[in-house]
Amino acid sequence: MAAAAEPHDRDHGGAVLRHDRGHPAQADRLVARGGGWSSTAVAQAYPGLEVDGFDIDEPSIELARANAATAGVVDRVRFHNADGDGLAAHGPFDAAFACECIHDMARPVDVLAAMRQAVPYGPVVIMDEAVGERLVAPGDDVERLMCGYGIFCCLPDGLSHRPSAGTGTVMRPDTLRDYAQAAGFADLDILAVEDFGMFRFYSLTR
Repeated sequence: MAAAAEPHDRDHGGAVLRHDRGHPAQADRLVARGGGWSSTAVAQAYPGLEVDGFDIDEPSIELARANAATAGVVDRVRFHNADGDGLAAHGPFDAAFACECIHDMARPVDVLAAMRQAVPYGPVVIMDEAVGERLVAPGDDVERLMCGYGIFCCLPDGLSHRPSAGTGTVMRPDTLRDYAQAAGFADLDILAVEDFGMFRFYSLTR
């Protein structure tokens, strides 16, 4: 993950999956995984997979390893202290996920480019805030809430490292599309995932 991915109380997830023993390796990568909850949940949901999670904060990695051990998946979930633009060195992987973290990163394009290189053929999925697709004033309650998070948490976090894209919580689809295309992807699709809180899912296309 990018050097801007600082630890938060909520889990920011990214993972890589490796397949069942006896089958070709399949890996799912979780980027900026915070306490490791997303990596652990993926491993619990798919017992034949192995998962790699990445963060640059050692206390968060230690917490994630402890959580994986408590959940009984420590044999299939690994956590690495690694910057996002070095992820390809741990691959290749069959899928990658970045959950609620791209907008926090100082260098989101570098991280997305590393995800593209580390996952040469499989899906790269981004989960982020379901803010409005374009600015409308006055904004609804969700938009106002996300603007508040951006002002007091996510934007200062991203700006704490330089150079920084300075994205903040209100990352609209066109902003992510620009980042993805700069990272070498062709475009993005908004996935039809409903009733998942205040989040939107994107699949980056090649």
